[in-house]
Amino acid sequence: MQYGHFDNEKREYVIDRVDLPTSWTNYLGVKDMCAVVNHTAGGYLFYKSPEYHRITRFRGNAVPMDRPGHYVYVRDDETGEFWSISWQPVGKPLDQAKYTCRHGLSYTTYSCDYQGIEAEQTLFIPIDDPVELWDVKLKNESGRKRKLSVYSYCELSFHHIEMDNKNFQMSLYAAGSSFEDGIIEHDLFYEEFGYQYFTSDFKPDGYDCLRDKFIGLYHTEDNPVAVERGEMSGSSEKGGNHCGALMRRLELEPEEETRLIFLLGEGKREAGRAMRAKYSDHGAVDRAYSDLRAFWDDKCSRLQIQTPDEGMNTLINTWTLYQAEINVMFSRFASFIEVGGRTGLGYRDTAQDAMTVPHSNPEKCRQRLVELLRGLVSAGYGLHLFQPEWFDPDTEVKPFKSPTVVPTPKVSDMIHGLEDTCSDDALWLIASIVEYVKETGEYGFFDEIITYADGGSGTVYEHMKKILDFSAKQIGAHG
Repeated sequence: MQYGHFDNEKREYVIDRVDLPTSWTNYLGVKDMCAVVNHTAGGYLFYKSPEYHRITRFRGNAVPMDRPGHYVYVRDDETGEFWSISWQPVGKPLDQAKYTCRHGLSYTTYSCDYQGIEAEQTLFIPIDDPVELWDVKLKNESGRKRKLSVYSYCELSFHHIEMDNKNFQMSLYAAGSSFEDGIIEHDLFYEEFGYQYFTSDFKPDGYDCLRDKFIGLYHTEDNPVAVERGEMSGSSEKGGNHCGALMRRLELEPEEETRLIFLLGEGKREAGRAMRAKYSDHGAVDRAYSDLRAFWDDKCSRLQIQTPDEGMNTLINTWTLYQAEINVMFSRFASFIEVGGRTGLGYRDTAQDAMTVPHSNPEKCRQRLVELLRGLVSAGYGLHLFQPEWFDPDTEVKPFKSPTVVPTPKVSDMIHGLEDTCSDDALWLIASIVEYVKETGEYGFFDEIITYADGGSGTVYEHMKKILDFSAKQIGAHG
């Protein structure tokens, strides 16, 4: 059974049958901010760390699947009927509404054709700004004037995945929200820099900062009470669960189109004002999108093949590179399988991923190699899972500290012994370093001095020798 197809010209995977048996996810962002979203707009957003700097909340392995997400609802204010631009969460019957999802390189576009309204929502993160843009377009194809209202919704996180899932006597009093100047500000009280904002390029006709006021008791994302009644409650509070919900009322003449921009970003209200001022210019939105397309076109152009097998061409020319780049950028600990509960780098995974991108991303490849070298113990084995900041001599900000009474671990506590070592972890680093030097010609990299995780330092070449010596010693009875 076919659910979609590859569009090689646009470098997209097009899902035109959206009732997939499992999630098809995509990654948005190429620097510090990343969103993991699926074909129905379910997913989550984080800044630098999916474990301790989450921006939106996600409930993995739950029913309904892949909730919540970054949703836009459309309501017919004359009939009271409503739907979502992505198939979920409202889920109109597929014989009545046409839904499509297009996963591109660091962007995803959802489209819906229902009741004479063509609607589209594109999610992407500009290369240099820590903000997720929701680019929403609506067109009235019904042949008559329409009165509509549009609602955004995302559920904001308490930042730490554990705080989102336990100890609610603390977490439900750990954050507050407020609305001012068209901007929702989310404040994590226990963090000096714990702020997010949600805003738009229009003056909202209503808002809700509290999840339970927007969704309503005994309701879900399928049928938010605010959308059902066509009115927001203007809620905010110090404490509770928070959301980004803004409303806009519209009147569209036949064939008339409109465009709305929602912004979900990192920082205080002032940061939201700055990003709103920038991206209220729709030309700036278009340029940011074009820059993102050009960013990936450049990477893909580094290696293109032509074989008699079209499927192989599609995978090698676009999708295997894209997968490897995303892994190198954000590690493998942010997905719908690894939902951010572990953080840092997996030694073997990161070495394997770095090996694949020295031609397309030499800077990030080199960064990961250095981090892995610092995560090597002087005995020659790698730390199977570690946080790079712990071993970076130039980093002052250390990983997240819980607001409750949890002792801060010492660096020495992070170094496991031989009994927890995976024998092949560091061996992969040898091949990765060789591939990097072969591709870049940076032979001086072998002479660079790098620290060991347990103290002391040595050249990259000395690190490599220790890895081989360790592996030569750790041989069983059968070699």
